[in-house]
Amino acid sequence: MPKLFLLKPDFLDANMDKNAKFYCPSCAQVLGIITYYPELKEKLEIIFIDFKRPRKEIVELIGEENQGCPSLIFSKDEAAVLKDTSYLVEHGDYFFQNNAPLIAEFLAEVYDVGVPH
Repeated sequence: MPKLFLLKPDFLDANMDKNAKFYCPSCAQVLGIITYYPELKEKLEIIFIDFKRPRKEIVELIGEENQGCPSLIFSKDEAAVLKDTSYLVEHGDYFFQNNAPLIAEFLAEVYDVGVPH
């Protein structure tokens, strides 16, 4: 089952306003798609993680240099259903994507949900 890592909302960032709570706009975009298509909750392992790095759960799968969020990660075996993998990044035994619009493309292709208009 593909893993979808999203940042927990209301995180703090010591490099920015210390009194402000933040959310990740790209994670919110992907979460919005899941809200439109709740059946995706049964087809993806959705994991909310902390903002602080290193993000151990992601690093263990695709390396420290690829720990951005949102992050969709799945095994190469799971990629057999895809017609096109050119928009995915390969790392070891996995494919992944950290770009929200490209994650949306994957969700549309694999799970037959709508695409942005």
